[in-house]
Order: sequence, then C-alpha cells, then structure tokens
Amino acid sequence: MRHILSILLLLSLLVGCNHTDKEKKYVIGISQCMLDDAWRQEMIREVEIEASNYDNIQLVIKDADSNNDRQIKQIRELIAQKVDILIISPFQSDPITGVAEEAYRAGIPTIITDRKVNTDQYTTFVGADNYELGFTAGRYAARYLPPHATILEIWGMMASSPAQERHKGFQAALKDRTDLAFRPIEGDWRYDVAVKCLKDIDFSQPVDFVYSHNDMMAIAARERFLALDSVRGRELHIIGMDAVAHAGLEAVADGRINASFLYPTGGEQVIRTAMQLIRGEQVDKYIPLLSGQVDQAAAQTLLLQSERLSNYQQRIETQRNRMLELLNRFYFLQDSLGIIMLLMIGLISLSVYVFFINRKVRIKNHELHEINKKEEEQRRKLISLNAEIEQVTASKLQFFTNISHEVRTPLTLILGPLDKLLNLLHDSPYISDLELIHKNAGRLLRVINQILDFRKVENKQETLKIREVEIVSFVSELKSYFNSMAKVRSIDYTFFPEMKECTVWMDADLMEKVLVNLLSNAFKFTPEGGKIRVSLYDKGEWVEIGVEDSGCGIKEENIPYLFNRFYSENGRVGTGIGLHLVDEYVRMHNGKVSVDSTLGKGSLFTVSLRKDKKELKGDYITETPVSLLAYDASQLDDSEERALVSKEYPYTVLIVEDDDEVRSFLEKELSANFRVLTVTNGKVALAILQDEEVSLVLSDVMMPEMNGFELCRSIKTDLLTSHIPVILLTALSDERQRMYGISGGADGYIQKPFRINYVKIRIVRILEERRRLREQLLHKLQDSNLLMSEPEKVENMDDLFLRKFVTRIEEIYTDPEFNVEKLSDTLGLSRGHLHRKIKELTGTTPVDFLRNYRLGKAAQLLKQKQYSVSEIAYQTGFSSPAYFSKCFKAVYNMTPSEFQ
Repeated sequence: MRHILSILLLLSLLVGCNHTDKEKKYVIGISQCMLDDAWRQEMIREVEIEASNYDNIQLVIKDADSNNDRQIKQIRELIAQKVDILIISPFQSDPITGVAEEAYRAGIPTIITDRKVNTDQYTTFVGADNYELGFTAGRYAARYLPPHATILEIWGMMASSPAQERHKGFQAALKDRTDLAFRPIEGDWRYDVAVKCLKDIDFSQPVDFVYSHNDMMAIAARERFLALDSVRGRELHIIGMDAVAHAGLEAVADGRINASFLYPTGGEQVIRTAMQLIRGEQVDKYIPLLSGQVDQAAAQTLLLQSERLSNYQQRIETQRNRMLELLNRFYFLQDSLGIIMLLMIGLISLSVYVFFINRKVRIKNHELHEINKKEEEQRRKLISLNAEIEQVTASKLQFFTNISHEVRTPLTLILGPLDKLLNLLHDSPYISDLELIHKNAGRLLRVINQILDFRKVENKQETLKIREVEIVSFVSELKSYFNSMAKVRSIDYTFFPEMKECTVWMDADLMEKVLVNLLSNAFKFTPEGGKIRVSLYDKGEWVEIGVEDSGCGIKEENIPYLFNRFYSENGRVGTGIGLHLVDEYVRMHNGKVSVDSTLGKGSLFTVSLRKDKKELKGDYITETPVSLLAYDASQLDDSEERALVSKEYPYTVLIVEDDDEVRSFLEKELSANFRVLTVTNGKVALAILQDEEVSLVLSDVMMPEMNGFELCRSIKTDLLTSHIPVILLTALSDERQRMYGISGGADGYIQKPFRINYVKIRIVRILEERRRLREQLLHKLQDSNLLMSEPEKVENMDDLFLRKFVTRIEEIYTDPEFNVEKLSDTLGLSRGHLHRKIKELTGTTPVDFLRNYRLGKAAQLLKQKQYSVSEIAYQTGFSSPAYFSKCFKAVYNMTPSEFQ
C-alpha cells in the first residue's frame, strides 16, 4: 500500500510541475534614490507598464528615501540576491560609485539612469542630456530677461550630477550677458524643502526671473511670490524642468509655470534595454533620451496624450489579465486530466488491495469486539467499585468530622471547670495533676481541630487571609510557646534568625499551625537533653524557616510518603494528617516544604515562602488589614476582665441548650452575674419570650425540633422580640455556618469549647452596648431630633418600629386625651408588649417616653419666647399648667418660667 501511494504522489508532482518550468523567470532589481516625487513615481509607472508586456519578468524595487547609506545597503542586497539585471538611479554620484562598480564586477549587467556615477564600470547609461537641457532653458530665458536682471536659480541637490549639468548649461547659454545677477538657493529637488528655503530668503530686492531645476520647486516659487505680492507674483517669469504628468504638465497648462523642459523618465527605455541585455544583445554605452521645450499649448496636448495612453494601458492590462486567467484554466484542466488518469489507475489498484484487506479487517474486528466486551464489563465493575470506595471514604470522613463536633461539647465541660479550678487552687498539692489534665485536654482539642482543618482542606473550603507579617518576630513568638517544655525536658532550644527583620505576605493563622505542628513533632521525637534549632534565612525572593531536631530521624525510603494523608511512619504515633496539613497550607501559599533526615541523628524540616504578594494568586486568597502580632499572655493586664466577671448585672439571660450537663454548667456559672432562665429547645424558648422580659438569648445551634439558626431568625423577624440580642453556641467550625448565623441576625457566635469568662464578657459587652444606645436615644429625645433622617444607615426592624412609634407620637402629642392605651391600639400591640418593647429599646416606659417627648417640645417653645407658660402647656398636650410645671421641674430642675 505504501508503494502505491508513493508512486501516485510522484506522478501527481510531475503533472503539477509540467508547466511551471516552461519559461525561466528573470529578476530585474531597481534601486531608486527616492520615490516621493511625481517624476520618479511616473518613471516607476512606465517601468511597470513596459514590464507587463513580458511574462518572464519579476521586478524588485527598492526605495532609498534620499539616503546614500540606505541605497548602498539595498544595492548590496540586490547583488546578494543575484538579480539578472540591476538598474540604479543614484542619490549622489560619489557615494554610489563604489557599489555600482561592485555590481558590475560581480557580473551583473548594470544600467545607470537619471543621474550619473563617477566611473565607466557599468553596462549602459539611459537618460537625457542635462547640460543640453540647461542650455535650452538658458536660451529660452535670454528672450525674457531685461537688462541688469536678477535671476533666482533654485538648485536641486548641488552634489548631484543633474543639478550641476543643468546649472552649467544654463550659464553657458547666458555667458554673453554680463549684466545678469544670480541668486542661488538649494531646494533638494523637493517641494517642501523649497518652500522652507524660500521663506528664509529676503526678497527686498526684486527678482526678474526664476529658473528652477524641476517643476515642483518652480511651483513652490510661484506660491511664495504670490504670497509676497499678488500682482508682481503673477507677472514674474518662472520656468521649471521635467514636464511630467500629475505635476509639472498641469502647472504649465494652468499657468502656474510659464514653461518647462521635458526631461523623460526613461522608464520604458530602461526595461527595453534590460530585455536586450537578457537576450544577449549588444547595447550602446550611452542611450540618450529626447528632450524639448513645453509651453502651455504643448502641455495641454501632452496631458491629453498621457490620459489616452493611460486608458490604453488599462485596456491592455484587462486583456492581459483575461489571457492569464484563460491560461491558468488551461493549466488547471491539463493538470486535472492527468490527476484523473492517475486516480483511475490508483482506484483500480486500491480496489484490489481493499478487497483483500477487508477480509482481514472483518476477522480482526470480530476478535477486537469480543475483547472490548470483556474490557467494558471490567470497566463498569471498576467504576462501580470506585464509586463505592469514594462513598465509603466520604462516609468515614464525615463520621470522624461528626465525632469531632460531638467531642467539642464534653471538652467544654472539661476545660471550663478546669480553668476555674486552676484559678482557685493555686497552692493545692493536686495542681500538677490539674495542669496535666488541662495540657492533655488542650492536646485533644488540637487533634480535633486538625481533623476539622483536614476536612476543610479536602473539601476546598480553606481560604487564605493574607497580610504583611514581620516574620522574625512572628517566628520568635511561636518559638516561645515551647520554651517551658524545653526547660522541663532540658532540651537545648535555640532560635537563629539570619536577619533582624523581614516582611512576608502570608496567612498568619495557617502558618502558625504549620510551625506549631513542626515544633510539636520535633519535641515529640527529641529525647531529653537533645537539641532543637529554629532558623530563619533570607534567600532573595524567598524566606526559609528551618526546624531541626536531634531526634530519632526518618528512614530514607519513608520520606517521599511523609506528607501523604493518613501516613504514619513505622514507630511513630499520630493521626497521619498533621504533616499533610503542613504541606497543603504551604502549597496554598505557593511555597514548598522539604525534609532532610538521617536515621538516628535527627531531621530538618524546611518551609520556603515567597516574600512578594504578587506570587500569591488564586480565588481562595483575600487580603486583610495589617495588625500587630499578639504578645505573650503573661504580659496582658487582666484586671478589667476580672472586674467585669465579678459584678452582678440587672439582666435576664435565657439559656437554650438540649445537653443537660452543658445547660447546668452554663446556668451555674452565669447565675453569679445574671438572672438566668433555661429551656431545652427553640420552641419552648419562643414561648418564654412572650411572657418574660429577657435581656439576651444564649442558644446552642444543634437542637431537636428547632435549631439555633431557626430560633435566631424567629426572634429577629418578630416585632415583639426583634430587640433581644442572640448569641449562638456551636461545635461547628465551618466558616459558611458562622456567616449563615450572623446573616440571620445573630449578635455573637461562640465556638465550643469555650472559656466561660469569655462568654460572660461577651454578654456584658453586648448588653452594655445596648444600654449606651438607649442613652444616645434619650439624648436625641431631649434634643427633639429623633425624626431626623440618616440616609447612610441601614434600618433594622427595631429602627423601623421606633421610627413609626415616634412618628405617631409626633402626630398626637398635642392631644391631652391621647394616652398609652390608644397608642398601643394604633401600633397593633398590647399594652404589656408595648411597655416591654419600648422599655428595652429606650430604657423608659411608654408613659414616661410620651411625657418626656411633650416636655422636649415645650422646652423648644419656651426658648422661642413667643407664648406664655400656660399656652405652651396646652399646646404640648398637658391637662393643666400646674401639672406641666410639676413635670417640667422634675426633668429640668427648674420651673418653666425660670427656663424661659
């Protein structure tokens, strides 16, 4: 089969190349000194028109943009390309002479056009006689020059041969006129350069005649003299050269130039000469181009001829394109016929081949089908087994998570009483036993937290809350956690930082878990009298933290599996998730952790972190404000804490907890500071809240019938209870559950196991904050600005109710017959519920609130001094002036008259 395809491919290539090599292509390279003037554009147009008559010519045109070095470089590129003919129009004669000789010596036929080079090492020169052209222009000027005339001669480029020859010819024609004065300027063959030079010339002495080396500079002269003097500018005789279409011819035809002298571009002649050289014919060393004078009539005739030639050329191009299209179709049909013949031969061959192959394929397919059936059955079994394994794994992890949550409740009942006993029994002989219990309870709590952290990592729920941390003091503080343990076990425990300070962007909480885990392992496997060294190194973009111990070490074959989950090395005791969490947390920081260990000598764990915040990327990363590191608890002043937990407060706390022991523990501890009510679930709590004046609800989350979240939402969405603060207690550690509770209106969220003093302080602070808000409200009441809007504040249910309550009082406070009973009816609450609600929100009863509101309005009227005391008393809803005066003095400590 491969041989058949190879033969077909070879034949198709032969057919495809059948007509491509019938005629050789010749490359003609053209180096133009510039292409930004009309004369050279016309030359290129003539070159392309003439070249279109030959099918075997390819033009390569280079534009030097009036730069000698660029033109030399471009000519050398054409020489290296090995063009068949090289046509050069030099920018300046001297610089281009050398490279023109290089082309000629390289064996490339070289045609020089327009401007000459200072050598005879070229094939031929095609161009008009610039000297003769200048001489003709001088003879023309002699007819129009008055005696003692001043001639302004606008040169092209003084270093170029055409400009020099045109100047010499013009001077030779006028050599007998000794009375003439010449003023030369250099226009560099360009219209814009001539405009600039003419602006810089002082024409205070008149100019009688302008001789320009090309038409574009002559046009610039006409425009300049018209701008100086419109009458004199029109009468001034100006002649130019080139007489090219789309430039000088139009200027002569419309009178902007008096006359021009035809300087043929020679584009057609250079292509004809190039074809003669390609055919091997002899050409003259100099091929002259005819020139002549062009006046207004001749210019109009030449323009008509140019337009006709252009139309003829377009028709020729159209016919040529049609011929090429027909030729391409012919070649296509020719190739198609050959390909069809090849395909027929190939099809017959393939048919025979396919017949035999098809038999083999059917036999092989039958065998593969049987194999696939067996593999598909095995794949389905593997998928089923994998699903069962994943389900069992998930169930196990969920089981351990649930167990961990359940253990938090008894840990609360262990750590709470232990803290109390440790504070009370300073001198007890059993204090060491209590400290041992407390230490191991804390260790149990850390293990449980590890399990919960592991669950978060596995479910992709862990996030980084990064901030800029001073790493030296951070590591030093973590190192201090184990100072007492090192002292007890006589371990040489040191910290070596390479730098004094260094900042790193990281999640301080997660990195604390990483380093505490590594230090705990180091102390676990280091014997008494051993060494543990914590080091810190600056590695440029990285910071390296090392924890090195002199313990038992790790077997080399076990090191690759050390960070795998549930992996515990032989001889080591643990859950197998601590180092796995270390690795995961470091990876979340886009860092890396490595181990270097020698069995029997010790281990070195190295954590590498990037300094730059830009290296921490991912949707799980958020930035938190920079805060100072915590410092040693022994330095904290706990006098304020002890003062707060030693007081009794006039508040009622409702405890909602289904666990009997936890509920009893909370009731016993909180009773020393508050009036305490207890219930076992949320439904009973709602019933209690309808009858009792409760200051705060302290509720567990996981309860039967109605959980803590549901209870919190019921309290916060009921107008009668929405003012009561709610603190949730839970063993759940999921951040989303915490956010769910807070969004439901919870005022606090405390995680088990908790410190009882923390619970007490949290309750006190929330209730004291409520008291301060009530005081601010009373202050506003006295200033009578309760109804002022606060558009930036988002109002809750209590704010809306209070605003409605005050708005209603504002409407009726002038009515002495209006009382609290009527007010409760209009608000849709019973008098008892209204009394409880207003008392909790404002600290006063509705009756006192209404009376104080009326007194505040009265105080405003008294300050205005427009009414008498009696009139103000009746205007603010008091039944008599005497009662008004009594109430006013009780609040303001002065009579209304004294106040006024």
